Amino acid sequence: MIDPSYQRDLGDDLSLRFITPDDIEPLAQFNGRIHGRDHFNTFVAQWTREFSAPSHPTCGPTNVTIVEDTRERKIVSSMCLIPQTWTYAGIPIAVGRPEAVGTDPAYRRRGLVRAQFQVLHEKSQQLGHVLQVITGIPWYYRQFGYEYALDLDGGRLVYPSLIPKLGDVELYNIRPMTIADLPFARAMFDRAAARSVVSCPRSDQQWRRMLIDTSRESIDYRSFQVIEALDHYPIGYLATARDFWGTHFVITELAFVEGYDLQRVLPFTLRSLKSIAEAEAQAQSKPLEALYFRLGSEHPAFEAAPYLFHKNRPTYGWYVRVPAVPDLINLIAPVLEARVEASALSRHTGALKITEHMRGVQLIFDDGHITAEAWSPDDSDNAMFPPHTFLQLLFGHRSLADLDYAFADCFADEDAAALLNILFPRHYSNVVPMG
Repeated sequence: MIDPSYQRDLGDDLSLRFITPDDIEPLAQFNGRIHGRDHFNTFVAQWTREFSAPSHPTCGPTNVTIVEDTRERKIVSSMCLIPQTWTYAGIPIAVGRPEAVGTDPAYRRRGLVRAQFQVLHEKSQQLGHVLQVITGIPWYYRQFGYEYALDLDGGRLVYPSLIPKLGDVELYNIRPMTIADLPFARAMFDRAAARSVVSCPRSDQQWRRMLIDTSRESIDYRSFQVIEALDHYPIGYLATARDFWGTHFVITELAFVEGYDLQRVLPFTLRSLKSIAEAEAQAQSKPLEALYFRLGSEHPAFEAAPYLFHKNRPTYGWYVRVPAVPDLINLIAPVLEARVEASALSRHTGALKITEHMRGVQLIFDDGHITAEAWSPDDSDNAMFPPHTFLQLLFGHRSLADLDYAFADCFADEDAAALLNILFPRHYSNVVPMG
């Protein structure tokens, strides 16, 4: 394991190292400035204090790197690695999440982020992470081996002035969530996450941390509310962020008990959220133009009452890096085998050779059982993908037909195409990560 005392001279009086507790506040000030665009971002600064703290359950100082100008004695670049567990159709996957990547403008284009990625990718591998994921600006992380392979954010906008007004009396109540509500909320979250082929489950400890330990001033903070019938029976919950998306108040989670008529409860929910958003906008002296239901491209509320949502907001994308594709495929092989077993190619035997030009993977089928191994591409390849784009297929982000349409150098022979369509159907995912 990389030692916490690791230090690397990058030349020009620049030194790369992991932080110590003494660096936390200077780093918070650095990140608040670097990630604030035209203002100091207090939410990012507080989030930095939290993920850098020794008390953080998965990150802490030993997973946070900085590049320091030793002559000026200041931080000029930084990033972190937040370990977590995701699932693929229920199978746990160890994931490393690099985040808070930033460099002082005067020190950019010197390879400082690349040097830190080298360290944190190595550490992520040592921690047993099968993949790394990151959110970020367009294109940038592709140069470090990442590819857009999962939907990120997106959803619907609601304009406050168009929310249906109360006609008689409210039939529901909304109140802050308490510790006593966690079993209910966790069951609701787990059921909602099951609709997503890739998800990030939450432990009881993580739920408690989000509800109690995360500061209201952190970008990671969520305000959780329980929606009740008038007899105080809980029928759903929601979560909102304090950090606005421009002029949009953000709803990050919304879930209801199974079998409830959402057309009845959604108007009340929208009116309640309007009041919450207006109060928060006033407290922060921010304009409020819309409620942003950042729930992904699909959600039961969008299906139940599309007329209550006024505008679609397209999804962006998670960057995903898979250092060894065979390792991931072998991990999720039970899911892939079940898909084959339920298809017209049940108990298939044969080989599927896939090239991404810079690397390849061979899937060996033995009476329906699947083993993956690294493959050196040659003229016997059955399927061809531009570098890293196979990840879009693997995670259900795009279908084979989508990729064939988008890339002239994407190809699969007829037998390979049949297998790939069975193994990797396009499938909805909306991952709500841990910060």
